[in-house]
Amino acid sequence: MKKVLLATTALVASAGIASAELAISGFAEMGVVGGDFYGSDNEDMQFHNDFTITFDGSGETDNGLTFGLHIELEESNSPHSINGGASYDNEAAFISGAFGTLTLGETDGAFDKQLKEVALAGGTIADDETTHAGFNGNGNFDGTEDNQVLRYDYSFGDFGISASMEQNNDGGDDPVSGDDDIYALGFSYGVDLASGIGLGFGLGYQTGGDTEFDAISGSIYADFGNGFEVAVNYTDYQEDAPDTTATYYGDATHYGLGVAYTMNAWTFAANYGEYDYDDTPDKSGFGLLVNYDLGGGAVIQAGYGSSDYDGVQEDEESYSLGIAMSF
Repeated sequence: MKKVLLATTALVASAGIASAELAISGFAEMGVVGGDFYGSDNEDMQFHNDFTITFDGSGETDNGLTFGLHIELEESNSPHSINGGASYDNEAAFISGAFGTLTLGETDGAFDKQLKEVALAGGTIADDETTHAGFNGNGNFDGTEDNQVLRYDYSFGDFGISASMEQNNDGGDDPVSGDDDIYALGFSYGVDLASGIGLGFGLGYQTGGDTEFDAISGSIYADFGNGFEVAVNYTDYQEDAPDTTATYYGDATHYGLGVAYTMNAWTFAANYGEYDYDDTPDKSGFGLLVNYDLGGGAVIQAGYGSSDYDGVQEDEESYSLGIAMSF
């Protein structure tokens, strides 16, 4: 992605040189979307466009600490509404040094940070490959409280570790509502084999929330070095029935599988996932995509998503075709 340097300042001190800069990048989509995923009355093909401007600030102190921010200004015209409203998203600040990196804001928890998703490559203008009923982005319960996540990251060699906390909306455990803070741990390890295959392993644990859940997950990823990638992940959910009015889904398991292949300008990818609930109907789904890179930051994207629900809910599908542009 090309970035335009908006402003750069430099502060010179006797102890060293401190500096800061702010970079701007942009992203836009245009095309068509459709399917009964958008509702039985809105399944016909519709126009779609979406715009995002990203601000990334970074700086360095005299003693070598780095700090920065990330914020996205989004404007989305949904396929079934007039125009769209601007909003801020994924805003977070960080500070980093030999001790690791500390991030605070609307960011991934430790569970999500260290695990591999099964959406491996490419994208679609309507996110068909990640909005079907079987997809698990490893975010779990991130953002279900005040959406302000404090995360610590540290890496040494091929190992990575993260720890995070998200407070509930009241700022602490609430004995009345049973709404607990959310805590998470994540670990990862990567290794390159002599055969040229790169392997990655992830393990995550998360606990808390309004139903006092526990989730543990593992992921395995392989890059074969020839354009072919594959990933699998598995998550086990243990949920205590709350003493309050919070929604209770019961224990569950999820597994996902993703594959991708990139050849010159072409990218092909698919993923499948399934949720198996103890006390509610199961659901599953798959996503497909094809991308063609035009160069210069423009990519033609086509996607399809399919969702299958047990019980009374009807199955759904979505599709999209368009061009994504990065600046």
